[in-house]
Amino acid sequence: MFRVKSSFKTKLEIKAPLNQVREFFADLRHFTDFLGGVESIRREPGGVARWTIATDTPVGLVRMSLPVRQTSPHANVIEWSPVMHETQNLMRYSLKFEERKGVTLINVSQQVELRRKRAWDLHPGVGLMSEARLSSALQRRINEAIEGFLLQVKEKLEAA
Repeated sequence: MFRVKSSFKTKLEIKAPLNQVREFFADLRHFTDFLGGVESIRREPGGVARWTIATDTPVGLVRMSLPVRQTSPHANVIEWSPVMHETQNLMRYSLKFEERKGVTLINVSQQVELRRKRAWDLHPGVGLMSEARLSSALQRRINEAIEGFLLQVKEKLEAA
């Protein structure tokens, strides 16, 4: 089994009310507007949201489709997890919100794992690379994209 993994975690403070911040992140259009690499998020029957993400890697552009569903019943948590029976393109994205004196604290967590029988099933050029090298490249791209996204969100919400 060939696996490529990445993980991102951070904490963010936004000087805006919790409801405003949560509503912003609950609107999936903001991810396609502000998060680099997210080409589209399409709602499907059964509460599924299919994220189509493209990223440059050392072997060229890799595009993936990540079907997820909301999994948190808590009001101050937005969490997307892989749909049942998804075995290849796995994404878990979690935002936990807490308000303190007019400032919203957010714990951000994202994990992505791409699984294939063979490396070239992911991309023809991947057969020349190790899992570690490709995971490192994917990790770097995801970190850059999410950090840029969070910076834009913070500026937008604090300016409102």
